Amino acid sequence: MNQRPRAVPVSLLLTASGLLLAGLAGCFEGTATPAGYWEGKGTAIERPMDDAVRKLTRSAEYEFWFTLAENGDAVGEIELTYSADLKVEGLPNVTVPAPGGSVSFEPEVAGTLTDLDPSRRFPLIGVLEEGQLTLAIAIPEGDRPPLEFTIRADAGVSGGMSIGGGSIGGLPLGNAQLILQKIDMVPFSPFNGPAEVEKRPGGPFAARYESQGDDYAIDWSARQMGGEQRRLELTPELELELRRLRESLDG
Repeated sequence: MNQRPRAVPVSLLLTASGLLLAGLAGCFEGTATPAGYWEGKGTAIERPMDDAVRKLTRSAEYEFWFTLAENGDAVGEIELTYSADLKVEGLPNVTVPAPGGSVSFEPEVAGTLTDLDPSRRFPLIGVLEEGQLTLAIAIPEGDRPPLEFTIRADAGVSGGMSIGGGSIGGLPLGNAQLILQKIDMVPFSPFNGPAEVEKRPGGPFAARYESQGDDYAIDWSARQMGGEQRRLELTPELELELRRLRESLDG
């Protein structure tokens, strides 16, 4: 007479399943790697000109992605949206001819970003060494498409100043009309130091960078992502920039 197999208690099955899952988790935990697809975002603000008369403030909001290889090289893209404002105060009064005499007034000078599209997209590179992630725009400053910056000044203002890679030379004396001058502003980089890379408990690897000084503030973060991924071809130009970045870190 055949005997029916004895049923295994549910509690025993659950216990065995839990031990199996715990063992698998331990195996994967030991082989976790920061390599893979990452996404991040950040903000940067700086004041490259700040004296008794001139105050220039510029900022950028940005999002980026990159693929991190096992050897620590990262390649991806970054898109930044820029803004900038210039204020000039404390200029001496100007006297201009007027019917029956002359008129004195305090001239005003101001500037703002007037580019029709203040966003720029650049290839992004990075290096991960000893838990430190350094990111950089892969296009040298001189080769980045400039941003249009417009200066508005009352007539009677003269002099020269440099604004973020462009220059305003000799705004001429004139009558009581506004003077407008457009200059090119170089898109600045929002990266200036390495971020600490850590593995979140039970989650992906992540990086966070925060730095603040008297004339700047930078805050960005990035983490490993799943789902849809993007890739950028590693061209000879990007390989050269990666090599230069590594050399600058080693030096």
